[in-house]
Amino acid sequence: MLIIFFIWFYLGVTFFNVGFAFRKLLGIKDLDTTLTLIFGMFAITLLASFWAVFDRINFEFQLLLLFLQLVVIGKYPMNLRQLYASLFHQVKEIHTILKVFFLLFFVMVLFQSSSSSIYIDNETYYIQTIKWLNEFGFVPGLANLHIFFGQTSGWHILQSAFSFSYFKDNCNDLNGFCLLLGIAFSVNSLHEYFKTENFWDLNLGLLPLAAVFLISISNVPSPDLAVIIFSMLLFYYFIKFCNEANSHALTILSLLALFVIFIKISALPIALIPILYFAFNSSKNQPKIVSSLLFGVVVFFLFVVKNTILTGYPLYPSSLLADYFSSDKSIPKVIYDFWWNKAKNYDFIVSQKEYFQLSSFEIFIKWVIHSWLTRFFAFTIFSILLVVPFFLKKIADKKSILILYGVMVLQLLYLIATTPQYRFILSFVVFFGLMVIAPILTKKNLIYFTLYVSFIASSYFILFPKPISQNHNQINFKPTTFTKTQSIIPQSNSNLNTQYSLNSKGNLDYFSPDENTYIWVTGNGKLPCVNSQQIDYIENKLGYIPQLKGKTLAEGFYSKKVK
Repeated sequence: MLIIFFIWFYLGVTFFNVGFAFRKLLGIKDLDTTLTLIFGMFAITLLASFWAVFDRINFEFQLLLLFLQLVVIGKYPMNLRQLYASLFHQVKEIHTILKVFFLLFFVMVLFQSSSSSIYIDNETYYIQTIKWLNEFGFVPGLANLHIFFGQTSGWHILQSAFSFSYFKDNCNDLNGFCLLLGIAFSVNSLHEYFKTENFWDLNLGLLPLAAVFLISISNVPSPDLAVIIFSMLLFYYFIKFCNEANSHALTILSLLALFVIFIKISALPIALIPILYFAFNSSKNQPKIVSSLLFGVVVFFLFVVKNTILTGYPLYPSSLLADYFSSDKSIPKVIYDFWWNKAKNYDFIVSQKEYFQLSSFEIFIKWVIHSWLTRFFAFTIFSILLVVPFFLKKIADKKSILILYGVMVLQLLYLIATTPQYRFILSFVVFFGLMVIAPILTKKNLIYFTLYVSFIASSYFILFPKPISQNHNQINFKPTTFTKTQSIIPQSNSNLNTQYSLNSKGNLDYFSPDENTYIWVTGNGKLPCVNSQQIDYIENKLGYIPQLKGKTLAEGFYSKKVK
């Protein structure tokens, strides 16, 4: 816990210093602390993405960040001193009850971040993705080894910059910092609400109510948490800028939207938010459209380069334009088609036979009623879709909310057509859910009471964690218990209870977990790590095996046809 505390302190200072420099580069004078930190994250993510094309993201990259900070501090010492003083003054003004709440939440998230996770995606590809970035950067054809590795997110790239693997490989603490950043902003929003009674300050101030769900992924580098937190801020500032003129509004909205999309391509429909803002305010945003388009081009370029190197599919997970970038390191089309069909079957909770026999509506119904969790989210989403139009009569910001509501509908349709998983629309569910609840919680004492209830509920899920997956019964996790050393050193990144063995297939020597481990799981095995069950399954089913392209891992992988 103590080590994570110091890491978070370092993250805060680094993101703030780099964010300040990024802000200077964009010419934005007035920017609150949270946006400064987020823009610092975005700038480092872009820089690390460029770096990973040519080299590993290791201590050399950390030296570059330290050098950049020294340059910024040396050039703008007074500006930074004033900003830090303003931040401390802002914290000092917040009511004691809110300070205590944040402190309790801080300790709770600190405890959670120092514990091992039982989140399945962490064991299938999060850990390994970050290890590959730390050791080699972007490896050509890496998805041929394990197709999950093709899903390398901007969030994993940022986490790899601060995993400090050259000291010890148990620092997956970026999500904990991100959750605290969201809670800190919500606490400050409540502080502002008590002074101005602005409804949207209250709406965002109630974000801790969603922590009951978010706390479970605060100790793994899941992109979903960052997407929810940053999307909430995007929605908040969109409504704010629709009501208040701001010369940098388009730039701020564009950067937030681009960061979210680079983190999770499934959030692509939110790109409409800055686009529609510009469309309705084009006369006063003409000078800013150039910088917004420039950053859009940069993010798109990095997205294409990353995907082309890792998979051979420039718009991965889409196969569009793949023929124009095809190489011997590209994922074979037969494997791509097989995997994404299997993924759709998995998402819809139907067998291969049922998928082709049932109608789209019947498949959708089976997906909705699969479990109590899917039923809960389905009920929540459709309730929001029905309630929000009636709720619009009670608020003044009808145009901005109608736009967000329309984007939510498009997001839902986009996910149903591509990757229909409820968590990919949670940012809208949280925002509109809080919007409906907020009018009930307008009294100060009631707000305080609700916040502390949310803290107790979140604490329960930490003390009694529940597996979040449909395949946890196939994974043998270690018991989650608190140890004395955990108060100083965080537990391992992986909670997988397995042993690894060295195996060979053609020219590939690889490490594999036990045979009774879930087929897609890799855990924290040495590089290269892939489950032998997966290799045998793909070989027998499709006739391909992963092979080294050269003599070293850095030269990449390709899929060799053997049958």
